[in-house]
Amino acid sequence: MKNIKKISALVLALVMVLAMSVTAFADGEATLTGGEIGGYTEADKQNLDNKAIKIAKEITAFNPDETLIYGPAFTYTYTVTPGTSGVSITDATTDHASGLATSTTTLSGITTGVVVNGGAAGNAASAAGTLAWTNADILAADTVANGGAANTKYFTIDFTNVVFTAPGVYRYTITETPAANDASYAAAGITETTGSRVRYLDVYVMRSSTFEDLETNGGTAGKTAYVNTDWKVYGYVCVYDDNDAITPDGDTTTTGAMKTNGFVAGTNDSTAVPADQYHTYNLTIGKTLSGDNTMNSHKFPFDATWTAGTATGSFRFAVESSSAQVTTTSQAATTTVNGVTVNAGDLLYTYDTTNTAEYALTSADKDGAPSIANGGTIKYIGIPNGTKVTVTERNDVVGTTYTTTAKETIGSGTATDVVFNSSSTAALSSDGKIATTDQGDTAVYAQGTPTADSNYAVQFTNTLAIISPTGVAFRVAPYVLMLCAGIALVLITRRRENTEEA
Repeated sequence: MKNIKKISALVLALVMVLAMSVTAFADGEATLTGGEIGGYTEADKQNLDNKAIKIAKEITAFNPDETLIYGPAFTYTYTVTPGTSGVSITDATTDHASGLATSTTTLSGITTGVVVNGGAAGNAASAAGTLAWTNADILAADTVANGGAANTKYFTIDFTNVVFTAPGVYRYTITETPAANDASYAAAGITETTGSRVRYLDVYVMRSSTFEDLETNGGTAGKTAYVNTDWKVYGYVCVYDDNDAITPDGDTTTTGAMKTNGFVAGTNDSTAVPADQYHTYNLTIGKTLSGDNTMNSHKFPFDATWTAGTATGSFRFAVESSSAQVTTTSQAATTTVNGVTVNAGDLLYTYDTTNTAEYALTSADKDGAPSIANGGTIKYIGIPNGTKVTVTERNDVVGTTYTTTAKETIGSGTATDVVFNSSSTAALSSDGKIATTDQGDTAVYAQGTPTADSNYAVQFTNTLAIISPTGVAFRVAPYVLMLCAGIALVLITRRRENTEEA
């Protein structure tokens, strides 16, 4: 390989590891062409700035639509400790100009001075830092059938202030934990991976300058002690397994240590390792008006309130509406979140059970109070699974009575009648499926435990109740008159018969 040929004979004599995996580096996010490839699922990663390494963290997002959703609020802690020494690493024969395989063993990582994602400098025992996901993060989401969509953030492990004792391969252990406690996974709506929370990082270290370079540039002749700035991290490998030997190219006797980019979905010795997951569903509320054409453009007030399920923390969701038939209390033309434009009508809202106000962005209840006219719909996108909604419709038309019904559809299933909640102020039928709403009355739909990763649709229908001037329904009055006339006729006939007999 090119860089191997450039390394001086003096550096080659320092330690065998300098004959291992030194490759030609290109600018940008390149990969090593050789190095420790035996048993890996990907090529090795070069280190771009010689000091800091990026480790990936993935959350797989699920939604019944292939869409964008807002992320969970969750903070991970990453603790770096010295790893196992003595693990065998062997390069393939094709990776060296000599044509010979090169082997070494790992050194236990030095954590003093290590900085994890901007945290405090580590000591001899460990270093730690955090990585936060927030409700403002926009995630790609996909269906369960398609395996969801991967979303990745990165945290850094910075070795700038580490004084290495010699060239070699230093092994570190990285442990992932929630910043609060294990229960915080469920509280954020996150399904934790069933794989290990631990990864192992091999850091490849060499001197950044040769002895001759130091002397030529004004160094002291015969200098043997190198200062911190003379060390270079020239590559790294992240693996699942601590004790599996890293094997040469073409070795079929062992699977070897499986490589990973970090805490992401992958394979560990042919065993699938999933990433953490965030599952959501959607809810559409629709409105139909029947028998009252004069009020088709009238927007009836609705209210949507949320009851936390397993996910008890904060969440945000987009709101998509048919704008001509729907009014919300805050309709921005456009907005951006982390630089991503949210289209007009796709509004960002939040509900937070930890906030004293019902809605955390403002106290305006802006996502909970849409006004919907005939033919209008409003769709809430990206609700954490298990979170229940209660939808209230109020008749605000002066002097008008409606009979209100609603149907619920889950996914592509059959629409079923909604039984209105007893908290409705309207008069309910004996089975609760019909609400008679006078002015000011409400009909309330209370969702049961929602089906995970599904589209929900609830369609309210209001039919004008026709009232006669006497207060008797027109369709009833003619029959009453006919009955009365029949009774009168019977009485008159009997009286005549009695008179004739007398």
